[in-house]
Amino acid sequence: MDPWLPRTMFGDWLQSIHGESDHLIAWKDAMYRTKPMSLDDSPDACGVHDWRNPDIHSTQSSLRGLMCALLCSLICGCGGGSGGSATTPPTPTPTPTIDSLLAVTNATAGSIDLLTIDTTTGVPAPVASSPMPDGPTPAAVAIDPLRRFLYVVSTSGELRGYVIVPSTLNLTAVAGSPFSTGAQSVGIAMDPSGQFVLTANGSANTVSVFKIGSTGALTEVAGSPYAAGLNPSAIVVAGGQYVYAANTAGSSVSGYSLNTTSGALTPVAGSPFATPGMPNGLVVDPAGTHLYASESQPNEMSGFSIDATTGALSTISGSPFGASFVIRSPVMDAAGKRLHVANGTNVDCFEVDANTAALSEIGTSATNGQSSIALALDAPDNFLYVLDNLANQIEVFSIDASGGALTLINGSPFALFAGASKQSLGPNAMAVQH
Repeated sequence: MDPWLPRTMFGDWLQSIHGESDHLIAWKDAMYRTKPMSLDDSPDACGVHDWRNPDIHSTQSSLRGLMCALLCSLICGCGGGSGGSATTPPTPTPTPTIDSLLAVTNATAGSIDLLTIDTTTGVPAPVASSPMPDGPTPAAVAIDPLRRFLYVVSTSGELRGYVIVPSTLNLTAVAGSPFSTGAQSVGIAMDPSGQFVLTANGSANTVSVFKIGSTGALTEVAGSPYAAGLNPSAIVVAGGQYVYAANTAGSSVSGYSLNTTSGALTPVAGSPFATPGMPNGLVVDPAGTHLYASESQPNEMSGFSIDATTGALSTISGSPFGASFVIRSPVMDAAGKRLHVANGTNVDCFEVDANTAALSEIGTSATNGQSSIALALDAPDNFLYVLDNLANQIEVFSIDASGGALTLINGSPFALFAGASKQSLGPNAMAVQH
């Protein structure tokens, strides 16, 4: 063992931290004036052994005691502070994990509410600038997968684009916004890659596709708009390669293949596919293998299998599946175990058969609000959001990951913003982006 180890390891280390303090200089001088200390076979108070020269043990014990005291004082004082006393840094206050955004359009007020979601608890909180101005007659809203842009489609024929400012989460209008759809647009969707915005154009019986530029500006792709059935009211993208539109008045679903480079749509063979009722909403299961349509007149859910090669739809055995209420806005949990729909008051729940994909209505989960007009899902974190258009608030359920059961979270319902319940907002559409 090197007899100068205390100096080379401790002295130089202390010098690098504290500089040439008087204590350190004195310690080094003492070390140089004293011949190398030896180690015996029993420890003293500092754990040092003098086994090579017992005769010097007594003459150095006081020096070692001084060294030990100095080392302890200097090491404990590394945090700074007067008098060499140790300072314990304060324990940081835990901050919520915010990794999702929730947007609500208000048709009467012509505004947008933007809320952050604590992904641990599911609690939504309005951003400081909420509500923010929008425009007339919003019908649906979407946030791009990278959370750069937000788009609102309107029955006035406008597609309005906003940049989401990362530092403040304010919304600023995209250059060139609004963009024309030339129709009473009522449904909106985005492809998983965030390249395209698609709209369902109501009475125009068309769907439109717009390419998203680097600034969020939109350019309608060649060939758009594309023919659909009568009164398309909802639109979804399945697996990034197929697009489906619910034709409410036409009692059918139109299917398209999406060119992921150009955004062009090509009708799927056999499209449109008949539904027994009037479809008003669509949802694709997490695997991208099944499509479900909520319908009215009669109230039911229709289910289809998606051909992975062609995109063609084939009816699931037992479809349509009866519903006890007028239903809309279908969503499915991240595990594909349960499908939920808004029924105007509560949330109607269906069990998904793991083998056949058939649905079984299992009853309602009651909100603690006044209404349920739209649903949105934070799938990665297993939370379901219910838009209450009568009380201008949101009810939140946690989703059991194993079985899919819904449980209202603590604090639900949540106001869109302070004083929202006393204002005429007309919230009508909602979107969540993780």
